[in-house]
Amino acid sequence: MYVSDILLCVLPLTVLCFFAQRACRRSMDKTQYNYFRDLTLIAAWILAALCVGGPSSRFIVGMAMLAAVFGMVQHVYPNALWKPVYLLIGFIFALFGPRIAFIGLPAGQYHFLPVEVSVLITALWIAAFPVLLQELDNIPGMAGHLLAVSFSLLLTATVFSGQSLQEAFFMSLSGLLFLGVFWSRHGHMYRRMGEALAAMWGVLVAGTSVLGVSKGITFGTLMVLPLGLFAIPIMEASLNFMNRAFSSKSPNAAVLYSKLIGKGLDHPSAVRFITSLCALGGSAVAISQLGHPLSMMLVVSLAILFAGITLAPAIRNMKENVEMPQRPSIWRTTIDNVSMNYALAKARGALASRSGARLVATVNALAVMEAEKNDEYASALDGSFLTLADGAGLVWALKLLGAPVQERVTGIDYMIGLARMAAAEGWPVYLLGSKPAIVEKAASELRRRFPDLVVAGFRHGYFDEGDASVVDEIRESGAKILFVAMGIPKQEIWVTENAERLGDLLAVGVGGAFDVVSGTLKRAPELLQKIGLEWFYRLLQEPWRWKRDLDLFVFVIKVLLTKTGLYRSRGRRTV
Repeated sequence: MYVSDILLCVLPLTVLCFFAQRACRRSMDKTQYNYFRDLTLIAAWILAALCVGGPSSRFIVGMAMLAAVFGMVQHVYPNALWKPVYLLIGFIFALFGPRIAFIGLPAGQYHFLPVEVSVLITALWIAAFPVLLQELDNIPGMAGHLLAVSFSLLLTATVFSGQSLQEAFFMSLSGLLFLGVFWSRHGHMYRRMGEALAAMWGVLVAGTSVLGVSKGITFGTLMVLPLGLFAIPIMEASLNFMNRAFSSKSPNAAVLYSKLIGKGLDHPSAVRFITSLCALGGSAVAISQLGHPLSMMLVVSLAILFAGITLAPAIRNMKENVEMPQRPSIWRTTIDNVSMNYALAKARGALASRSGARLVATVNALAVMEAEKNDEYASALDGSFLTLADGAGLVWALKLLGAPVQERVTGIDYMIGLARMAAAEGWPVYLLGSKPAIVEKAASELRRRFPDLVVAGFRHGYFDEGDASVVDEIRESGAKILFVAMGIPKQEIWVTENAERLGDLLAVGVGGAFDVVSGTLKRAPELLQKIGLEWFYRLLQEPWRWKRDLDLFVFVIKVLLTKTGLYRSRGRRTV
């Protein structure tokens, strides 16, 4: 097996996988397409190993496929007792495959391990990674990103080791290329890999490091490399295991991740931040082990570049969120000056705290006008968990009055973002409001867009507001997110009045979002949204709204009078 043979096989196979995905994406639904990609990935690994893999790499791929089978069974029959099965896979690997046979010591010396110790260490090493990857996969995107960094550094260590390591090169290169061509599957920020793929990749990355050791790279280099990469997640997972063993409560394993989210960082930025830290740690280990000047310079340059791209913006975003200006007010309505990502992060934090029902209100110019004359609605907004600026007119008014918000956060975009997050986290959602046919279509469309989304139930909005059975149905459904499309101000008032009986959930007023999601109404083109004429596009579809939209002109006049000091709200000081 030569390097040229590896490249001639793996590269065309990668290209074939790329075009196969593109060809099938249009002809398959999302569920079928996801299964197709997973089967294509498994087939690619098997074909590559059979064509140019050596005996050891073929054995590693075979054991990885066995781990994937156990992972599928684990997914169908979830039980903590399945995890010790990976220890069995580890012992099979150690008995019949390559083993960790020695430890590299300073000055080029080696300490060879007794056979029993070698088998035990190898078994534990192989068994640890499937379990570890499954733990990391609880944070969507985390496992894929760390695998990419791990295989990148393993490939770097193999290339610059100065030794002939064809099988290690084959495994590292194949792992990196297959991750790249299937990156939309492994690096998706709002979708988990699943138990099967996580178990498979765990054996592959652990086996690749052992394979390198068996060919002459010191034990410290390829064992400490992955350990350095996963140092932070290993600590978090270990704390989680201890808490599960000694406490009745089971907190989130991702301590660092949770803290970053609490600082206002959105989910993708938090994943990239932790990945960057692990990449820097792994690079430091590589630098300490590789004495080749060129390799050291390459690793340092790539690590600094990667960290600069991800760490610096994340730190800046955290600083901006911490130093965020006070909530701006316009007449009787106070707006949360947050971005879409921050609003989603706040929702995640609210759901993790389990502190009763919390209202998220999305308001536009007409809602602000309604709050001026409706004390009950104004009170509901005042007690909301988040009040988001939905409406170009409202954003313009706040800017004119000297209290601009970071960005416009529309109700429908926020709803879609929450649905995507709920699908990734396994949070059930409930849809309440609109006409029977529309809410049913909206629920069906959300399921189509996000196959993993759990729709706990849906109900139309034509019911007696005092009907307690509606509240009971929502609470008993187990929903964590409630989308309410009953219109302003009815939806916010209803949530506020029933908050104590709804249970622990996030209730989001989304107005007419069900009409758009279901396809009943079309959303305005992006150009009209940017220039603030979305209301006009909806008016063309619903001409009966013309009387209501007249209030927009009253709103503009009031804003101008407020700017000149000629108008003051009766209930709250002006900006």
